[in-house]
Amino acid sequence: MRELTIKVAKGQGEEVIKKAKEKAGKNLTIQEVDTGELVRVHLNNKAVSSFIESISYLEEAEISLVPRGIITLYPPKDQAPDQVEDVTYRSPIEIYLGGLQSVGSKFGLISYSVAGGVLVWIGLYTNTTYLLVAAMLVAPFAGPAMNAALAAAAGKAGLLKRSLGRYFLAIFTGIVVTFLLSFFVNQDHATPMMVSVSHISQITLLLPLVAGFAGGINLVQSERDSLVAGAAVGMLVAASLAPPTGLIGMALNFGNWQLVRSGIFLLILQLAGIQLSAALVFRFLGKVTIKGVRFASGREYVFKLSMIMSVLIIAGLLYWQYSNQPVLQKASLATEITDTMKAELKKLDYIETIEANARYTRGTLPNMNPVICELYLYNRNDSLPDEQVKIIVQNMLYDRIKEKDLNSSPMFDITMLSYPGKDKTD
Repeated sequence: MRELTIKVAKGQGEEVIKKAKEKAGKNLTIQEVDTGELVRVHLNNKAVSSFIESISYLEEAEISLVPRGIITLYPPKDQAPDQVEDVTYRSPIEIYLGGLQSVGSKFGLISYSVAGGVLVWIGLYTNTTYLLVAAMLVAPFAGPAMNAALAAAAGKAGLLKRSLGRYFLAIFTGIVVTFLLSFFVNQDHATPMMVSVSHISQITLLLPLVAGFAGGINLVQSERDSLVAGAAVGMLVAASLAPPTGLIGMALNFGNWQLVRSGIFLLILQLAGIQLSAALVFRFLGKVTIKGVRFASGREYVFKLSMIMSVLIIAGLLYWQYSNQPVLQKASLATEITDTMKAELKKLDYIETIEANARYTRGTLPNMNPVICELYLYNRNDSLPDEQVKIIVQNMLYDRIKEKDLNSSPMFDITMLSYPGKDKTD
């Protein structure tokens, strides 16, 4: 439940109490003060917005809402367990105003963006995974992204513009920081971690959709009903944004436009996906609409236009992704090629596969998309020399990979293994 304190003129306290009783309010009290009456009520989360709307005709009313759960106990005592199990969703007004309250200052936004940019640069430059995780915790991308979704759900064009502006300010700051750091250390090549981040999967869209859904749920749910901390949800949102931001800044320094293109693709896809899923959660689960109290000036077309633009952007990016194979699908295609190699090697009874892996390179060869196929094999056929087995395996796998028409150029690195002490020809 939520506790509200309403200060009204003398003689209006009973009116407020009456409205609270209609909303099943509990523990209702009136206290006389020098300038009027102070009414304290406790309401179910879902009744807060409708209650405030019901007393909106009291124009001089001063309302204080405690944005945390209140446990109220009242007769009969055998219903106490049911009373404390109130974990209904937050009211629309609390969701909306709570989101606005989390905006913070531009100084804080830029400061955390700088800190996140430094961490993500170190992580990508030194191939240190835990520093990327730290950057996801620090990067302030979740707030502007959630506020943009809230603005769309409430139909607030002005708030939507400001939220998007803060989002791109944070992104731009991170890009500038990583660019400058790479420039000062004279970085002239992509690190393995950068290449890994640039490799996009065919199911990359699921990440922003899940991040937006989780972020929306976290703001809609009552705190006692939320099993995941807000910081963890914010990290999930930043996880889809921080690495591509660092990738763009670092790749711009040495002019690797393939990496820059991958980073831009990821950033735009993440924003559109988060905006789409989070706004739908706020609209249909949190009931944040243009009819909500205190934001009735919203426009329905803003919500519809935001959803249409998000869908169109996602559709356009997916078309770009699937029409440019393998440029924006390397993570998935590498897995597909690995599975193909393992399946084909099983057909050779005299070959035991110790390890097989496929990975795309940085794309340095002209007009080619090299994919390195690394294989560690054991030859069980004593009548076939290892070199001949290599040729058989290479030709077979090359043909199978080419049949898939992946616009890739497989290059093989095959190592034949042997047991210690066993004489084999290599």
